[in-house]
Amino acid sequence: MRLFRTTLNPDTIMLRDSLPTYQTPSSQDLSSTPNSEVNLILSFIDNSIAGFPPYYRSIKDSEKENRISDFLVSHFELCKNESGGYFPFRFGKNPTQAASDKETDIGVFVMTRNQTPLPIIEFEAKRFSESSNNKEYVCGLRGGIERFKRGHHSSHLKVCGMFGYVQSRTSLDWIEKVNYWIKELSEKDVDKTIAWLDDEEKLIKIDSLPSVVKLCSSHSRKSSDDRILLWHYLIELISKN
Repeated sequence: MRLFRTTLNPDTIMLRDSLPTYQTPSSQDLSSTPNSEVNLILSFIDNSIAGFPPYYRSIKDSEKENRISDFLVSHFELCKNESGGYFPFRFGKNPTQAASDKETDIGVFVMTRNQTPLPIIEFEAKRFSESSNNKEYVCGLRGGIERFKRGHHSSHLKVCGMFGYVQSRTSLDWIEKVNYWIKELSEKDVDKTIAWLDDEEKLIKIDSLPSVVKLCSSHSRKSSDDRILLWHYLIELISKN
């Protein structure tokens, strides 16, 4: 299975090289996961996600964020069944957090009875539309990136992701907005409990798939003095007449 189709640009290479290395945890250690498992899941998503927009349009009955996430989980589970092979992971909605009452939107679990059902990668989902608080992709009480940075989401993980449901304008418009908001937060620096680092945390484009743009970003977590890598999938779901 492929991971990426495009050549990484120098900024992406620097970002990748700055990431922490991972060691396979012991059977008692749930604080991290082998990189190979996360890469396998990301590769599966890369190969499956371009089929989601037409699937969503064919069954669409709502434009609500939670409903779209339900459909996305169903899409991934259907792709698993249709692949004809064995994929030892399960996609699930709203996984609970061991140390937080704030749930992410989608989690991916190892299908085994031998360990606590703790997600090995989690995804937050946000709508981009004319009726949404679009800045919540980045910050605020329900801010997606901010919750990862504060450890309210996925404090036990160092690689997670976000799905952006694009319902107006274009993915490139929203990428520009997101990076502007990150820059704005880094310049204002009014909240000393969280550190926004401008260029170090901006989204970097990795690949373009049909109706999907894939990006990555790396973010500091002040509370735990480490970083989290986020993979972003902006999915264009604008109705086509």
